[in-house]
Amino acid sequence: MNQKTIDNLVEKYLEEKGLPQSPALTFEDVTIVDLYSDVPSRSSIKDTRGRLAQHVYLNTPVVSANMDTVTESRMAISMARLGGFGFIHQFFPIEKRVREIELVKRADSGVIERPLTAGPDTTLKVALERMASYKISSLLVVDEKTRKLLGILAHRDYRLEADHSKTVGSLMKKIGLITAPPRTNPEKARQILFKNKIEKLPLVDSSGRLKGLITSQDIEKVIQFPKASRDKKGRLLVGGSVGIADSVLEEIEELLKAEADIILVDTARGNSARLVEVLSRIRRRFGKKLLLVAGNIDTPEGVLKLIEAGVDGVKVGIGGGSACKTRRGPGVGIPQISAIAESYALSSKYGIPIISDGGIKGSSDFAKAIVAGADSVMVGGILAGTEETPGKPFYEDGEKWKIYRGSASIEFQLSRLDRDEREAFIRTPEGVPKRVKYKGEVASVIEELMGHLYSSMSYVGAWTLKEFQKKGKFRWQTLSGLEEGKPHDVL
Repeated sequence: MNQKTIDNLVEKYLEEKGLPQSPALTFEDVTIVDLYSDVPSRSSIKDTRGRLAQHVYLNTPVVSANMDTVTESRMAISMARLGGFGFIHQFFPIEKRVREIELVKRADSGVIERPLTAGPDTTLKVALERMASYKISSLLVVDEKTRKLLGILAHRDYRLEADHSKTVGSLMKKIGLITAPPRTNPEKARQILFKNKIEKLPLVDSSGRLKGLITSQDIEKVIQFPKASRDKKGRLLVGGSVGIADSVLEEIEELLKAEADIILVDTARGNSARLVEVLSRIRRRFGKKLLLVAGNIDTPEGVLKLIEAGVDGVKVGIGGGSACKTRRGPGVGIPQISAIAESYALSSKYGIPIISDGGIKGSSDFAKAIVAGADSVMVGGILAGTEETPGKPFYEDGEKWKIYRGSASIEFQLSRLDRDEREAFIRTPEGVPKRVKYKGEVASVIEELMGHLYSSMSYVGAWTLKEFQKKGKFRWQTLSGLEEGKPHDVL
């Protein structure tokens, strides 16, 4: 595709959306136009599915940012249960990233195909360490040669045991075990669990070999979170992040072994020969089955480069994040509404979805990003301070706080040096650290975002997210118009 074709696509799409080509606009520069609507109320809207990468759809089109103070396994689990998605950040050593992915995939499993086990000669000390590592309270005990099920070590079997040198085999329950065949469906499993008043149902074949596990908690979670983002096996979806270091292929190999659903190749300068070369290497090594998202870019030319390199989704946004100062330091970055719209004008011709990354300060920005062309939004600052973000809260002056920082801040770079990671120098910072007020559980943040999205869709007369994206239009607004839209003159 030549430059003239790209320019024509952008010009036509911006005209359709009611956006000027110059100057570039961001969220506060525009307002969504109210259109005739046949939607009786926002509660009537049921379909808010947004595409994350090729065939992967999210009922809640919100992605938690791959930042070290935002997304580890706890956040990714909560986001997936709520219908969204989380990318485990790339700033852990690969072994730790693999463990975080495994924790998500084991959190809500229709069937746990590889349940954690121990041999009968394993000491209680080793078993307790294994359970603590995976945040579970019981282990299946198997013959390590034949894989035959021997028993279950449950919390009741060891909670009062002071001698941790005892073996699992001497403590486990080994008689009266309730099991089921490997292909037992969830409803049948629920009936067995309820009838026998048990919480874990091992699946064994005709020879007694362990083939899987179904738990009452997993069945309850399916009922509790009907909009959850799940894979074909009923497990929560999760993504793994990598940079563009020389070890990227080996890191992806390990993340895929842990069954990460999508790989994000993340770098501050996505419109670069280095990223294109890395993406080409990834495709040659792993083929087309690997779901691959990359970024960040903020121009249609950048989108085209990544699409030609084989991505399944593009992350759009440079310098708009609340903890980023790329526009204040290097002075680079297109305001986000224009960046999304111009990128979508090209990506839509190839059927590649866009993730808007950066600048989302609230639910109005969320809705505007979708209208501009984003299929989902990545958020960091909005989620900062929630219970599920990494790090412990602290108190100061009677208020509760948590730490949030940009991935190019001095503080973050120093933390990487403290962890003895590869980067052995400090570059000029393009991010800042912040302390943010504690916000409680992430579910309340997502509920507010989605509630206002439903309302915005009803104003536009859109029954689905795709329709909202297509029908929604903007008007450019003045600073006075922005101020008029805020609560005012209230005594």
